[in-house]
Formats: sequence, structure tokens, C-alpha cells
Amino acid sequence: MEKNIKILKKERRFCSVCEEEHELELCEELTESTVKEEKIQYYKQYYRCNKFKDKNTFMTGKMWNIELLNKIDEYRIKNNLLTSFEIKEIRDKYKVTQAELSFLLGLGEITITRYETKQIQETSNDNMLKEVYNNALLTLNLLERNKEKFSQKRYKEISEEIKKVIDKESLQYLNEQEISCKYINYAEESLLNGNCVLEIDKLKNILAYITKKMKEVKKVVLMKLLWYIDSLSFKNTNKSITGLVYVHMPFGALPIASDELLKLSSIKVEKKYNDEEFLEYKITNNPEFKIIGLSKREKEIIDLVIDKFKDYKSREISEYMHREKAYMETNPDEIISFEYSKELNSF
Repeated sequence: MEKNIKILKKERRFCSVCEEEHELELCEELTESTVKEEKIQYYKQYYRCNKFKDKNTFMTGKMWNIELLNKIDEYRIKNNLLTSFEIKEIRDKYKVTQAELSFLLGLGEITITRYETKQIQETSNDNMLKEVYNNALLTLNLLERNKEKFSQKRYKEISEEIKKVIDKESLQYLNEQEISCKYINYAEESLLNGNCVLEIDKLKNILAYITKKMKEVKKVVLMKLLWYIDSLSFKNTNKSITGLVYVHMPFGALPIASDELLKLSSIKVEKKYNDEEFLEYKITNNPEFKIIGLSKREKEIIDLVIDKFKDYKSREISEYMHREKAYMETNPDEIISFEYSKELNSF
């Protein structure tokens, strides 16, 4: 079999090569192309006629359309843009048509149709789409703002669908409010929060990014990763990334409101007891959450920390953190100042 080519199946159909009906090979090939001056790899399908050695393949009109979509979706993935499928997921969430989502966003009537078929969206519109997916209340406000573009009947129907989503997500809102309350005394930049005030939306994106990269992570490991991410950022820029405040605890640094953090919508948590009867938390990514707003610098810092600790177990990363000056020179239950971050081990 040729390199990068896979025969999916054989089927009888009309052949555009020899203009006869006979058995053809349906092939899938990994190919390379350039989109907006970037080289990308994607899969395309075509039929192959074995009656000729040269120019023996052809594609149907549907295959051409799928190839174009695969090509631009691979570009989107590479550049952290929503794929055509993910844009459709937004419509499915609120039960709206392509034109209705365009109207809701204040865009031209066929804009979303183009995004789902052949056109790569601008970054600004991509960010707006991600916000709409992650924030149902914002979506309801956008619907109200563009109310005149809908019939009274459709406006009411869409409004009811969005409100159902809001009801579903209301517990998440209450949890976020509880986190905000626990950080009420850290609303100003200081060495306690790494000169960065907590932004819950930013934190959700960071948690999603970590769990997407690591697939699965235990609670102790996740909490230490957050501390190292913030500390490394502070060491390099004099500013943390999350705005979390960390306390000296037996297993190392633990952020205030750590239990509430595990209820945020960007991650999924499974609780189970291990063989020693200790409760463990298995934390994974929520694939429905769309990651937005993380800068290249922030991703680079997160990646550095993940690369260093990705193979550490809970006990190993705790023992490593115990050797940090930040832990050795603070007392139990004491807030760990970010001034110690200037002397991080191995970074």
C-alpha cells in the first residue's frame, strides 16, 4: 500500500475515469497544503480506478466540499479557532439556524453559513462565538439587542431555549459567586495574589488548557501545577496568571476555594476511593468548554510547567514542592507570598 494512502472499501459505481460502471477503490490520503501561507496536513478521500496507471483517480462534488472543509478546519485547529463542527455545536446548543445565529451576533445573514462551509472566520468573530457558547446570559442579551431581526414567534422560542440553558448553568454561577466572595479581601494587586486580581473566566480557561494537555490529573497535582504556573509567571514578569492566593498546607501550596475550583464548568471531576480508602479526584477536560483568551506567553509558561511535572504522582510533586523556599519558610495555614517565587527550584 502506498505511503499515506488507505483503502477504506471497494464499491461498484460509475467511474469518471473510464466512463464505465465497475468496482472502484474508495481511498483516504494524508496530504499537505497551504492555507494562508501556513502548511497544514489533512485527510482527503477519492475514488481510484485500477484500469489505468496514470490519472486514475477522481472526486465527487461532495468529496471536493469535504476536502475544502477538512483543510480549513485543520488550519483552524492549528490556530485555536472554532472548527465548522464546533460552530454547529453552538447552534445546536441554542437550537438556532445558521441565519439566526448570524442575526443574534449582529452579522450578515449568510456569515455563519460561510463559516460552516468554506470561509475561515476572523479572530474577533471567533472570540465572540466562543463567548456565546460559554455564556448563555450574554447570548440572551445579544438576542435582546438584535430583537428586531427576528419574528415575534422565533424571538420568544429562542429566548426560551436560552433560558433553559441559563437554568442549567445557574448552579455554576452560584459556585463562581462563592469563589468571588472568598477572594473579596484580595481585590487589590499585592504579593499575596501575585500582583494579579482573580478573573474566574481566565481561571476556567487555564484549567481547561491544563486538563486538555494532560488528559487526566489528580487534585494534588493540579493544585501544585497552578502554584508553579503562577510562581514561574511571577518570577519572569512580576505578575502571576490566575490571581489565586495560596496557603501552606500539608501537601504543599493550596489555593483558597480549592473545592469550589473543582466545580468550574471547564473541567470534569470524578470522585473515588483508592485501595487505601482515601478519596481521590480524577480531573479531566470538559470538551464542551471552548478555550479562549490565553496569550502565547501564558500558554508557553503553562507548557513549561506541564512538561516538567507531567509524569509526577501526587506524592512526588508534593515532596518536590516541600523543598521550595516558599514552603520551608512559611508556617502551616499561612498565605504564601509570591516574593518566594524569585527562588524557584529548576526554573
